[in-house]
Amino acid sequence: MPPRLNQFRTVLGRNGFEIARRGKHELWLRKDDGGAVEKRVPVSFGNAEIRTQRLFRDMLRQAGKTEERFYELLQ
Repeated sequence: MPPRLNQFRTVLGRNGFEIARRGKHELWLRKDDGGAVEKRVPVSFGNAEIRTQRLFRDMLRQAGKTEERFYELLQ
């Protein structure tokens, strides 16, 4: 079962991502030491369950995480 959006945001925050913009979606960015953007992940508003396993995997890929690492960081 895919996690909820708030759980995904929690893991992003624990991995150095910060909210850069709020519009139709939140845009979470992780920057390197020089301030350049390394990764960007759009996340929908709300706390709904992530609709499909494929969407969850795509979001993990954008964040540079595996599903196993995601659940470790969620603990």
